[in-house]
Amino acid sequence: MDTEQTKETLLPLSGRVTAVAIGAALIVITTTVPYLTLLNAFFFSGIFIAGMVAIYYAVIHHQVRLTYNEAFILGSFCGFAGGMFSETLSFLLIELTGYRPGMEGMKLLLDWARDMAAGKPELAEQLRVLAEMETLALAPMELTLADLFIGILFASMFYAPVAGIGGMFTVFRLKRQAARGR
Repeated sequence: MDTEQTKETLLPLSGRVTAVAIGAALIVITTTVPYLTLLNAFFFSGIFIAGMVAIYYAVIHHQVRLTYNEAFILGSFCGFAGGMFSETLSFLLIELTGYRPGMEGMKLLLDWARDMAAGKPELAEQLRVLAEMETLALAPMELTLADLFIGILFASMFYAPVAGIGGMFTVFRLKRQAARGR
């Protein structure tokens, strides 16, 4: 395995900006588009993939080598920007149209849980809790700007490291392929 080098990367600023834009766009897509939001129900895999794709683009398009640290930082910027834009778009969708991203996926998961528990009286209490959760989740909501800023803060805190790890994974895979001579 290669050792980390301390020299500055050769990735130009425009390449970094483009990579962050690609990663942020993929995060917005996987967190707001109906049914694609289900990707993130599996350990934030949509955000992880966004970090992977952004770093892959940067490395392949600009033909540069990134260290793991550089890939993590660039991927984290993707996650941070994606979290900001995703939360802002979600806020606007809720306020302007009443649509809450991710509700259809949650409804599918709740229906699946109900189907699995059907005919099992020992799970009656869990079904009651699921019904209460669904009622609360589908209830109309009022959001304030404070809610938006708190949402941006939390989304960015969670999305940044996940996308950064996705970027590191891409560098790991590319270095492994290069070592094999592909």
